[in-house]
Amino acid sequence: MSEKHPTDSPRDDAALLAEIDAELAAERSSKSRAGRRLTGLVLLIGALVGWIASLELQLGKEILLENPDATLSCDVNPLISCGNVMMTWQSSALGIPNMALGLGGFAIMGVVGALMASGTVLPLWSRWARLGGMTFAFGYVHFLAISAIFLIKALCPWCMVIWTVTAPMFFASLAHTIESGDLRPPAPLANLLRRWVVLTLLWYLLVVVVIAIAFRRQWLVMLGLG
Repeated sequence: MSEKHPTDSPRDDAALLAEIDAELAAERSSKSRAGRRLTGLVLLIGALVGWIASLELQLGKEILLENPDATLSCDVNPLISCGNVMMTWQSSALGIPNMALGLGGFAIMGVVGALMASGTVLPLWSRWARLGGMTFAFGYVHFLAISAIFLIKALCPWCMVIWTVTAPMFFASLAHTIESGDLRPPAPLANLLRRWVVLTLLWYLLVVVVIAIAFRRQWLVMLGLG
């Protein structure tokens, strides 16, 4: 049994414990939350669901162009309706139908996700293109969501499916870019942005709260309470 050195002091012990705690905290924070294969699966699954939703919107738009009085399967009432949303100018805000953007964009991200899920290391330019594409998509989703909720005042089910899958695709891509070292924000911000699951859930909660407040009168009427 070793004897304690006379020069040892409680202060030295406290410093050593603090250093050990700091090392353990750093190790926990460095734990991968958005590995290459996991991020690839998020992109692949999200892209598949988003592509199907975009296809449904494209087919619905073609039906309405042929027969403006047609009722789509997702037209539940004036509040929940694909038709009321897809026939507005916002559905082609960039000069190209949003459905076409979705079909092309989700197809590309599906390929990227499949490559990452298989363990392929993408070149630097494509990694930045992936993050740039998802940042644009997530930003555009906000424009469409704000337009639907506050201007059009109608909710498109298939559009909300696209909102739903775009959020984790963006947050996972951002977290992976940080963990791979391509993007190096300050440590506190990096630790926050790496928690992509939490950020996704918080974003979902925000959207649900906004929709609940913005359409509170309609919900009350639908529930027979208004």
